[in-house]
Amino acid sequence: MAVTEGMAQESHDLHRRLRLRHLIMLSVGGTIASGFFLFIGQAIGIAGPAVVITFAIVGIVSLAVMACLAELSVNSPVAAVAGSFAIYVRDTMGALGGFLTGWNYWLAWVMGAATESVAAGTYFHTFRPEIPIWIVAGIIVAIEMVVNLVGVLFMGEYEFTLSMIKTIVLALFVLVGIAAILGIGFHATGVSAYTAHGGFAPKGFGAVFAALFTVFFAYVGIELVGIGAEETVHPERDVPRALMWTAALVAALFVVGSMVLMAIVPWTRAATTSISPFVDALNALHVPVIATIFNWVVIIASLSSVDGGLYTASRMLFALAREGYFPATMARTQAERKVPTPSILITSLCIFVGAVLAFFNPGNAYVFVASLSSFGFLYAWLMIPLAQVLYRRQRGESYVRALHWRVPLYPLTPLVAIVAVLVAFGGQFFFGSGTSIGPITIPGSGLTVVVGIVWTIVWALYYLAIGRTFTHGEAWRAGQDRPAPAVE
Repeated sequence: MAVTEGMAQESHDLHRRLRLRHLIMLSVGGTIASGFFLFIGQAIGIAGPAVVITFAIVGIVSLAVMACLAELSVNSPVAAVAGSFAIYVRDTMGALGGFLTGWNYWLAWVMGAATESVAAGTYFHTFRPEIPIWIVAGIIVAIEMVVNLVGVLFMGEYEFTLSMIKTIVLALFVLVGIAAILGIGFHATGVSAYTAHGGFAPKGFGAVFAALFTVFFAYVGIELVGIGAEETVHPERDVPRALMWTAALVAALFVVGSMVLMAIVPWTRAATTSISPFVDALNALHVPVIATIFNWVVIIASLSSVDGGLYTASRMLFALAREGYFPATMARTQAERKVPTPSILITSLCIFVGAVLAFFNPGNAYVFVASLSSFGFLYAWLMIPLAQVLYRRQRGESYVRALHWRVPLYPLTPLVAIVAVLVAFGGQFFFGSGTSIGPITIPGSGLTVVVGIVWTIVWALYYLAIGRTFTHGEAWRAGQDRPAPAVE
């Protein structure tokens, strides 16, 4: 009993140091990364200029999902707890559902951070080709591990700075691009590029939905605000604000940024460029200074995303261990800095292993790792609106009347989110060349979805055989309804 009580006390031992600006920029840092700066070319190759519609659709879906999470965060007693949306799923769909949601989300950030470290290493390699990419990726992971080990406030300020840099430079690109389109200080490019190469939707409007999976990868990360709630000074106030502000900011930057890009660079060129399409666009406008700055911002974007990914994945692992799904060691925190050191170290190692696998088998593993990351994120985005709907249905009208913040246009909003995510999953089987595994051929690009399902089944078996046998999470769960103390 003493061991269990000590575990419960230790599990809560995190510092509340993050404020609204940290939450917003931590979320922006996890979202605006190479998935947009570098891999937008993949989405453009799928849908052509019509990809701006895909960005707008996913922007609306992100707002819908974050609205559902905001309602849950404002009105749930576990809103100020790390890994809160996995707990919402546990409360509505059972312990297995909560565990799989949290563990898929951990996978998503580990794989996402691995791809970001390789992306940064690959881009840095163009400046210093004598340094192997995998070594650069390892150095990046090591730096971000140290940043996270120092303390949450230091990490928050570090992430705030990096995120501000890339947000400002992306906004600068938009302003320069608009000036070029209008002919202010540049030869007017206009918007003829939207239709100059096969029309606005050269591959048909069905390709708009085929690009959903790729574009979702650019947007994911906004929801990590819920993971940082336990280290936030005023979670009940700042978490929902950060969710909605970040979703709106990212959607605006992505939609406008993609529109400006499509006007400056022909989509056929943006889809095949070996560098960032944004750098290519700035070079086309003959603004080498800004293009050079953007080169480094692409690297900063990946650094920032690795930092946010490591932070989020380590906190989710910490939360799952505290819940009792993994050994108690993973939920220990450092005595003075109050950071979950074992979870940070384990997660850092997994990110590095993922980066090495992606680098040494770039033709298959890199795309596979990135796609598996998208599966984990979309799984969480599916569970959040489902949990929001179930919370209302299971708790009845008295719960709904007592809500302090409600999802607009309910039940349309969660329904739109659920359908869009299911379309993104299902659409993978209808677009692509297919993959043969022995006598079986998986249609389209459905391999990553199938692998994600297999991963989920394997860990469901783990839960049934091992995960549910741990008892150290019982004391924490018994006391989780106690309100968290505010820190001024």
